[in-house]
Amino acid sequence: MDEIFSLSDSYLFNTYNRFRVVFEKGEGVYLYDYNGNRYIDFLAGIAVVSLGHCHPVVVDAIKKQAEKLIHTSNLYYIKQQAEVAKLLVDHSCCDRVFFVNSGAEANETAIKLVRKFYNPHRFKILSFKNSFHGRTLAALSATGQDAYKTDFEPLVEGFEFAEFNNIDDAISKIDDKTAAVLVEFIQGEGGINVAKEDFIKKLYNYCKDRGVLFVADEVQTGAGRTGKFFAYEHYGVEPDVITLAKGIGGGVPIGVVLAKENVAKALGLSTHGSTFGGNQLSCSVAEAVVKHILSDGFLEDVKQKGEYLISSLKNKLSDKQWIVDIRGLGLMIGVELDSVDHAKAVINKAFENGLLIGRAGEKTIRLEPPLIVEKSIIDEAVDILDGIIQ
Repeated sequence: MDEIFSLSDSYLFNTYNRFRVVFEKGEGVYLYDYNGNRYIDFLAGIAVVSLGHCHPVVVDAIKKQAEKLIHTSNLYYIKQQAEVAKLLVDHSCCDRVFFVNSGAEANETAIKLVRKFYNPHRFKILSFKNSFHGRTLAALSATGQDAYKTDFEPLVEGFEFAEFNNIDDAISKIDDKTAAVLVEFIQGEGGINVAKEDFIKKLYNYCKDRGVLFVADEVQTGAGRTGKFFAYEHYGVEPDVITLAKGIGGGVPIGVVLAKENVAKALGLSTHGSTFGGNQLSCSVAEAVVKHILSDGFLEDVKQKGEYLISSLKNKLSDKQWIVDIRGLGLMIGVELDSVDHAKAVINKAFENGLLIGRAGEKTIRLEPPLIVEKSIIDEAVDILDGIIQ
């Protein structure tokens, strides 16, 4: 693989700190490199490969659609797009759907939507510290982490930031120019920080009382990741706008914006668009993935496996010297360590031992296996982590 490493280092932008491995194939929760080494994938392409690698449902949908039609653009009606839209509306609190290609694009669309809805009277959007909403300019401007913003100023104006889970601070930042609040129910890139139920309910009710739109970034938490199809279902609220991506495509790029009818109508003819958004191929796969996730018992199984993973981690690791906290919801789990160096060391050692995990925030290990992971594989992964930290 030295030639691949050399070609990549010579011709690609140097924006990723990659592990020295090239994968040849995948099956379920496993990835295999060209030397035949097997890895347990507990990152799932950063919460993307929701049904695991090369799941028959995904492969079959790709094959069947690719043989017929891949793309025509939104100048024409698209059967698969309409069917996925109905499926998502039927299983959400929203009425309308707009398709894009990624989570960042979904959040960009949501930002434009709320600006257009209140133009010109309100334009400010309240986000939260340690949030992450994408790397395009407006999504980056909405992100509450300075490290991502260095050298990209001037950013888009109109964003303010409050402390996550601090209702008093959030309320103090909302005024008569605030168009929307943008919130993640679990801050993925920020460190797997889970929103408190009381915080979300109070924030939601405050927004409703003042006509402030409530926008839920479910790019990472949606499509079953938390044990419900949408994370907002855990909190008893109904967002005005929801953004979705990652796991809904099972590995195929797709992003979605859902909105209530009164909000969605703000984007009329020619006010927004996406060339690739919601084409025949991506929507065929998304429909297959969503139907599988919504099938009988699937989400309950995710919930139980998430509880089992957290319980196993706490039983094995809680008393270890480096461990600060273990938290999460469903199969979106964070293990916070006492230092950045220890977090990096554990991730690197896990890779050497055939376990793929990631980092969230500065010193939190991120565990987001495919939703189809079995308890026996959870045991194997936890044992590897236990051995490393021992």
